[in-house]
Amino acid sequence: MSATQQLTPRASESPAEEKSPRWWRRRPDPLVTIVVLAIAAFALGGIGSPLWGGSSLTETGLLARVAPYTDGELLGVQRETLDLGDTVDSAIPNAALFGDAIRSGEWANWNPYALGGGSLGGTPNAGMASPVALPFWFLPAWLASAYMLLLQIVVAVGGSYLFLRRLKLGKPAALLGGLAFATSAFMIVWVNWPQSRVAAFVPAVFWALECVVQNRRPRDAALLALTCAAMWLGGFPAVTMYALVTGAFYVIVRSAAEHGWTRRTLGVWLRALAGVGTGVALVAIQILPWVSMMSTVLVRGREQTPDQHIPTQVLLTSIAPYVFGTVQPPEGPYWYETRIFLEEVAYVGAGVAVLLIAAIALFRRARVALPRGAWWFFVVSTAVWGGIIFLGGPPLALLQKLPYLFSDNAVERARSVLGFGVAVIAAVGFQLLLDRARDHRPLSDKRRAVWGGAVWAGVAAFGVVLYVSARRFALVHDAEWGFPGGGPHLGWLNRELAIGLMFVCAALGAAGWLWFAPRHRALRLAAAALIPLLVAAQALLWVHNYWPRTPVKNFYPVTDTHRYLEANLGHERFWGSNGAVLGGVHQLHRLRGLQGHSFVEARFAELLEALPGYQFSPPPKPATFLWPQPLNDGTSPTNPILDRLSVAEYVTPATQIPYGVEKKDAGDASTYTLSPGRPVSVPVPVTGPIRGIGVTPVSRDVTETYARWIGVVLRDSSGREVARSERVDRAIAADQPFYVPLAAEDVPAGTRLTAEISLRGDAPLLVAGRSGAPALSTVARTNDGLTLVKDGDAIVYQRATALPRARWASSVVVERSSERRLGLLADGALAADAVVLDAPGGAAEGKPATVRWVDDGFDEMRLAVDAEGAGYLVLADAIQSTWRVTVDGRPADLVRADHGLAAVHVPAGTHTIDFSYAPKYAGLGAWLSAGTAILLVAAVTGEWWYLRRRRADRAEGGVPAKDEA
Repeated sequence: MSATQQLTPRASESPAEEKSPRWWRRRPDPLVTIVVLAIAAFALGGIGSPLWGGSSLTETGLLARVAPYTDGELLGVQRETLDLGDTVDSAIPNAALFGDAIRSGEWANWNPYALGGGSLGGTPNAGMASPVALPFWFLPAWLASAYMLLLQIVVAVGGSYLFLRRLKLGKPAALLGGLAFATSAFMIVWVNWPQSRVAAFVPAVFWALECVVQNRRPRDAALLALTCAAMWLGGFPAVTMYALVTGAFYVIVRSAAEHGWTRRTLGVWLRALAGVGTGVALVAIQILPWVSMMSTVLVRGREQTPDQHIPTQVLLTSIAPYVFGTVQPPEGPYWYETRIFLEEVAYVGAGVAVLLIAAIALFRRARVALPRGAWWFFVVSTAVWGGIIFLGGPPLALLQKLPYLFSDNAVERARSVLGFGVAVIAAVGFQLLLDRARDHRPLSDKRRAVWGGAVWAGVAAFGVVLYVSARRFALVHDAEWGFPGGGPHLGWLNRELAIGLMFVCAALGAAGWLWFAPRHRALRLAAAALIPLLVAAQALLWVHNYWPRTPVKNFYPVTDTHRYLEANLGHERFWGSNGAVLGGVHQLHRLRGLQGHSFVEARFAELLEALPGYQFSPPPKPATFLWPQPLNDGTSPTNPILDRLSVAEYVTPATQIPYGVEKKDAGDASTYTLSPGRPVSVPVPVTGPIRGIGVTPVSRDVTETYARWIGVVLRDSSGREVARSERVDRAIAADQPFYVPLAAEDVPAGTRLTAEISLRGDAPLLVAGRSGAPALSTVARTNDGLTLVKDGDAIVYQRATALPRARWASSVVVERSSERRLGLLADGALAADAVVLDAPGGAAEGKPATVRWVDDGFDEMRLAVDAEGAGYLVLADAIQSTWRVTVDGRPADLVRADHGLAAVHVPAGTHTIDFSYAPKYAGLGAWLSAGTAILLVAAVTGEWWYLRRRRADRAEGGVPAKDEA
């Protein structure tokens, strides 16, 4: 019998029954086939061209906002989706770096390329050990993200299917529940983040929990351990905790309802607890180092308050995700709610919403459709999570008094379990519509009819209230834009809501036909098929406007600046001003930078904060992103702390005025017209060396076109070319010098120079004149310890005062006070061969030494030291709390140096110094994981062997074997 007519009960096959044909000979159920096709259409069509390499599922358009990409390879490239910055400057570079290491045969526990170093594959933070992240192990990063998303969808749908089948739902409803969860807001918006990789396993955890409730088998506890381990490895523990807390209540309710308050119920609880604990032990090799590492990093700006919840009116996005604006800049007004789009949108889809309400309206039937306690659990838990997430108030305030889960994490992340609860209830609603009996008259039971009508009427009334609130909110924003009676925000709201309501009406029509007209079999199948197709179609529309698809050639392209740094940086670091560096983008190219986007070792962060200005976002933003400040006031990046951090190269965008002595020339009140293709030679009013030549536009309507380039060729008195560069007209403005930076510092002092000024573009440019030629403003070199060594797509300065990353300290200064120690490091009075220690240590004898790098890898570093006297080898990395050191193979003390760095005392003579990644408890975690894996395999194998022997014994005794499941 078709699943569109009746749910087939699970029953063991009678021995007398004829065996069903092989699966490949069975005629497929048409509705199952349609739901599977809908899932495939969503997965393959939603991801699209990134699967076959036609584009990349990475928002690399964000790179176009920073040099060297801005005016180079990505000139004119726009972002496709806003608010995906963390994936661009952290998640994808981390994954690409780890994948490259794996394919080179190395498991990279440590990332040495950002923020003084930090965890990579050694803890779950980056989520690289997650099963869903496996595509990054084998595929190039530009392709891997698409297959990671595909695998995530498979895990989410598959886990939901297994769980719902355990709850006795039919195949179509179980598959639809998987589709509903995979298309819910949390699973869509956190693309390329670890969050959605973790959430994909929520259904699988509930499936394993249900197996534990129903059976008394070790294999079910093992399944629970494996699914929990997969969640922990995903890298976002808050989502794991949301799922486990909800799952704990589920086990309590289900086991008590199924078995009563008996010893068997206690056994269920113990097996569930053992499964969860075994899952933690299984990944202790990652969890214990993570616990150790998190105790050493700066955690700030994560405190939550009861008002930090999703506004109730955002529930309108459950059927129309973009009612409050879009995240695709050209499409409409930008998302204008309280927080960013991905933190607030509540999408489930019109079809899923209709099925959810249908299940509530048919609650008596729904209650008996599931095993005991399951229905009420999901209704109550979904309502509770919804209230906490969208209403906040005293319940949220109470939860925020608990440590970690709610106090330090935005409650919006609980949409991961809320979306799963909604999917389960919607699947039940679909099953009830499919199980509609032929002889049932829908309105014969007046009380049920009244309840159902009240539910639908209540939802409609609530929807009106939400719309009124949203309309008022849109009008406020329109008034701010100068449209007091309504404008683009209100128009967009009405348009998007109308589209969502069209899907609602279609789903309502299909659901109504299934319930009120059951006798028309073909039409019934069509109505049933329409619902999953609507779910998939609307989901495709919303991911089409969210998931990025960028050209593969734009995937972190290698520029001239990258090539320069790769050739010249060596073992040292670079940094830059705002507009030239972005989080951890550089680590994808294996360039060591001071900047990054991750947790920072606390003492290293304090050292960074001793630099001028602010370096990390102030609370309530977390301190995980290093913000370089623009220095257009002419102040050079010469702070002594940068020297001790081994910042050897400093990068700025071409729009930043070069550091040095600026001499402006506004002209003699005349003008000069620069014409394309007609260069003009002008004597430079100052002698070399020089860092920049500028002209001053005077037209009031001058504006940046990104299609006009001003070039400068610098020649000496003999006509020899000494420098050449050009700059696109970004940031051009009237009456302000427009500088073209030049790498012309090797020109001998006093050299007279001539500048050839040219224009490349379609239209002439009117500039200030002097004596019939363009008036030239200049920036000359000054004695600031910098050398402008590269111009063009970005400006690179070499810092002559930077100390080597691995250096010899022949003298020691001991300062116990953190405040005085940081002041000492910042004032520049320390000698280059001195190190500041927190406490006295081994003696330094004031003798020199040579230091040579032997290996500078991910998890190991080796240096050779030849010292004339005892002293300290200082390493300018944030490794003191997570690494160990040996001198000639013998363990030594790795001490705090220069507040946030590390050092080891080395005696006189020739020595080999080895640094290695070794966080606390790493060894214990490895043994615990290995032992747990062995015990887990032994338990499952032992159960298999026992059951096999038992069946054999029963067969020999003539006793029919029972199904042990």
